[in-house]
Amino acid sequence: MNRLSRRTLGDVAPRVARPPAAALDATVGIVHLGLGAFHRAHQAILTQRALAVAPGRWAISGASLRGAAVRDSLRPQDCLYTVIENDGVEEGASVVGVVREVLWAPEEGRALLARLAAPATRIVTLTVTEKGYCHNPASGELDWTHPDIRADLVGGDSPQSTIGWLARGLAERQAAGASGLTVLCCDNMARNGRTLEGLVRQFTMAQDSGLAAWIEDEVRFPSSMVDRIVPAATPASLDYAAALLGLRDEAAVSTEGFAQWVIEDDFAAGRPLWEAVGAELVRDVRPFQELKLRLLNGAHSAIAYLGALEGLPFVADVMADPALARFIERLMLEEIAPLTPAPPGFDVDAYARALLHRFRNKSLQHRTLQIAMDGSQKIPVRWLPVLREGRRRGFPCRHLVTALAAWLRFLGGRDEVGRELPLDDPMASQLRATVAPVAHDPAALVQAVLGIEEVFGPDLRQDRPLTDQLTGVLTRMAHARARAALPG
Repeated sequence: MNRLSRRTLGDVAPRVARPPAAALDATVGIVHLGLGAFHRAHQAILTQRALAVAPGRWAISGASLRGAAVRDSLRPQDCLYTVIENDGVEEGASVVGVVREVLWAPEEGRALLARLAAPATRIVTLTVTEKGYCHNPASGELDWTHPDIRADLVGGDSPQSTIGWLARGLAERQAAGASGLTVLCCDNMARNGRTLEGLVRQFTMAQDSGLAAWIEDEVRFPSSMVDRIVPAATPASLDYAAALLGLRDEAAVSTEGFAQWVIEDDFAAGRPLWEAVGAELVRDVRPFQELKLRLLNGAHSAIAYLGALEGLPFVADVMADPALARFIERLMLEEIAPLTPAPPGFDVDAYARALLHRFRNKSLQHRTLQIAMDGSQKIPVRWLPVLREGRRRGFPCRHLVTALAAWLRFLGGRDEVGRELPLDDPMASQLRATVAPVAHDPAALVQAVLGIEEVFGPDLRQDRPLTDQLTGVLTRMAHARARAALPG
């Protein structure tokens, strides 16, 4: 079967939409760091749709900071790829042509820095995951002990961290006399724009206070909230895309029909007309962001750990289990929603029920173990603000405490029938070392893990009613299994 490319674009099956000329012909105006499946299924396709409405110089130069797999899959295809959207009832597919080039930073760092410094580049977007910012998730401060940050402070031929790449690119931009740049974070962090701005400021102040002052004058860091469920590609999903497309596409992405993007309208030098294709431009992203982080992402994490312990590979499998589905529904509607402020006029109950419907979409092969990654980075923003608010108001938060107990049990490394569970987490070594000596003592396990202040801060370990409650749930799980500890 022939490979998707500009040469073979005319051979695409008629039912698959081809990219508009405005996307194929645009010059680069956006640099994206972290060119994974989520960006390709969300910001990139929405940018292509915006260009179809209002053409402009907004093609994307994408960079991978770690692995070369995305570059190696996209370059032979002239950076074209397919997005397959399925809401469980209807399916559509589109070829995306707005990505103009793909760089692998460790080998092509000079090209990436040149793009960051180029006057034509007016926006830098990021989806590098929470752990990609080398920060303390509980405090939001830069982790000065992180080896990548330490290496970048010393300097070298090529930065190691996301913050290092931004700082070096901004320094070269300052030196070139270019200005007017927007750095738009699209990762799941509370106040992500302000958080990223603070991390860049901390880093540059330690290196070059003049650069820090220039950034304050010339660079904007709006916050944003992104929402779309995008499972990782599999050989089966790529085979399905090939059958649909009539061409082999090694970078095809499958996703749901729903997509949301809420952006703080604070840009230094223009932007695509994203609002014409469904994005919301607002003054304050925080209420949207907190609601999504807690309801969607928080529920997803609970699904992930309970599902992994029960041997259920996909989100839809968990939601097909009546007891687990009822647990997730009550967690969302009875605990997270009442403890989370919503935007004015926003129907939280309808949003939560729409999420439950999306979680049941069997066409999305969204793996529980994919969501279970990086719990140490996710839990501080997805669960702990709700838990602290619940403690302040005197709510027991029994479902959220049960979810937290499931994570602690997950850290033990075995599911309920003894199969090994992977721990893919930047703090994996510390977590394993903390859990191993006390894995069979629920009270000691609670004290040990809640004592990791980078995750839990200094307060929760001192909350005796909370630790007793958590110990009780873990004890029930140890005597039976996670399912037996679900609240009645």
